[in-house]
Amino acid sequence: MPRESRFFVAWERSSAAIDRIFAHWAFDIHDLEDRGRREIGFIPQPLKFPTERLLADEGVSVHRLMERIEAIDTEIGLPFAWFFLMTHGHWVDPNVGHAIAEGLRTGRVRLPDQDAAVLLAWADKPYLF
Repeated sequence: MPRESRFFVAWERSSAAIDRIFAHWAFDIHDLEDRGRREIGFIPQPLKFPTERLLADEGVSVHRLMERIEAIDTEIGLPFAWFFLMTHGHWVDPNVGHAIAEGLRTGRVRLPDQDAAVLLAWADKPYLF
């Protein structure tokens, strides 16, 4: 499944689906041709940015990362916002997602079931924009 489709499917399956995706994201659509192959896709652009980037600094516990993602969700005003910012690849380091996914697998942290399923699916086959 193309990453663009996965982005929308993840939204619909997650707790973010309480709100319309277009209330939080714009999509920079491209239609390119390279070496005779056409690519149509988009880059999601958040309409609201967190005040700070979230990086997975070495030695930061998964519990501290959970606190930070909750703060991002509160700041953005949307549950699971951090995940979609992570797929964008700039505002939340993808290693944060991998660390939280590992925390879920080992039972050290919890997310709502639907969000855990979306994150674990992403961790098994990551995509970024």
